Amino acid sequence: MSRHDDRDRTIALAGVLQAAHLVTELARNGRCDAQAEASSLESLFEFDPASVEGVYGGLAGLSDGLRTLHRQLTQPAQRNLELTRYAVALIHHGDKLLKDRDRFSNLGQELERFKEKRTLFGLGDSSQSAQLARLYQEYISSVEPRIMIRGEPLYLQNPSIAEQIRTLLLAGIRAAVLWRQCQGQRWHLLVKRRKITEMALALLDELP
Repeated sequence: MSRHDDRDRTIALAGVLQAAHLVTELARNGRCDAQAEASSLESLFEFDPASVEGVYGGLAGLSDGLRTLHRQLTQPAQRNLELTRYAVALIHHGDKLLKDRDRFSNLGQELERFKEKRTLFGLGDSSQSAQLARLYQEYISSVEPRIMIRGEPLYLQNPSIAEQIRTLLLAGIRAAVLWRQCQGQRWHLLVKRRKITEMALALLDELP
């Protein structure tokens, strides 16, 4: 994936928004779209995809993120500012991770080892979530400023939901890194806002 265009950048940005939206849903309601969550989780193990959308198993795996992105850009009155805050934080942490080559490399190696382990032993969802949450805590959570999640204490204090949230934050950072690898820049979010909106709509039209 050496050459990238607005399509690739929009797909990667939708990955960031999808993770942020799922985190919001878990923190507020204690549940989220299982298919979207699975697609975001699987993106952590796509190390050499043939295309940007291949990171998510195709555009269908990003339908939630594309809809969220389009809604955030076209419906100011309904814009979720908390979701935007999470997305900005994920991009910030993705930038920090890319600049710290040792941390970036070590995290990648951990994910590769984990992929081999789950292939060999067929780990269940709860076990996967727990181990990925541990990687988030080890490599991301101590980096300032920390990503602070707001929501219902009933859900935030639930260990299982907390692990899901950390796993999705890790997936969101993976998407933020992908966006940067596609030459995504922060000024694109302002200058290319209309183009991103049009591309998100075009991608939604491609969904089955």
